[in-house]
Amino acid sequence: MSDNRCLKYHEDEDEEEELSDEECEKTIEKKSWVGAQKDPEKESRVEAQKDPEKKSRVGAQKATGKNKNGGTKKARVQLASVKVDVIDTFNMIDTFDRPGSTRAESNYARSGTYGGGFENEPGMRIPKIGAYAEAGVGRARAEISVLEAEAKGPNASAGAEASVLGVGAMARAEIASASAKAGPVGVKLGLGVDTGASFGLGGVEAKFLGTGFSIGPKTSVSLLGSEVKLSCSVM
Repeated sequence: MSDNRCLKYHEDEDEEEELSDEECEKTIEKKSWVGAQKDPEKESRVEAQKDPEKKSRVGAQKATGKNKNGGTKKARVQLASVKVDVIDTFNMIDTFDRPGSTRAESNYARSGTYGGGFENEPGMRIPKIGAYAEAGVGRARAEISVLEAEAKGPNASAGAEASVLGVGAMARAEIASASAKAGPVGVKLGLGVDTGASFGLGGVEAKFLGTGFSIGPKTSVSLLGSEVKLSCSVM
């Protein structure tokens, strides 16, 4: 007698019936399906056995922490931003003919004031007055016309400015940053917090230690340096 026979027990008649191979296979699949309904993870394994490609996807989801809807179980913090700034669009009036220059510093500390306007020179066409103070370790900068790029090590700065485009004051502390700008389009990668406020063509902005909001062409909410934006910018 073979040990691989498939039998069906009839309780009411108290006897066993030998099933054909096709009936036996259907019975086994039905039992696997019923067990999988009680255990969703088992259901995935049963289906994966039938579809080797799906088995690979199930394993990949566990390895990456992705759920069935394509989301992830771990929160992510993005430190890079790309944006289009309204005020920097107008500032191109001041920088379109700016001569090229490069500068590198190991340690720096400076402060001062500036002012001017209505002069046909780079940086002097838009009327403005302001004051600044900054200090840091490691800095490199290059600029020409409306293009500029800068990299900084640990630094702290504060500044205030009033112009026909708006008024504002902001203090900033950074661990490190790298940025580049082409007219109104800018990209920045770094970690730091801001404290201050501004009002003008760029909207209204207020922050304290990296937490605050901005309303206007760039609408955003910031929490401890991380920011969510609704604008022509990508975070």
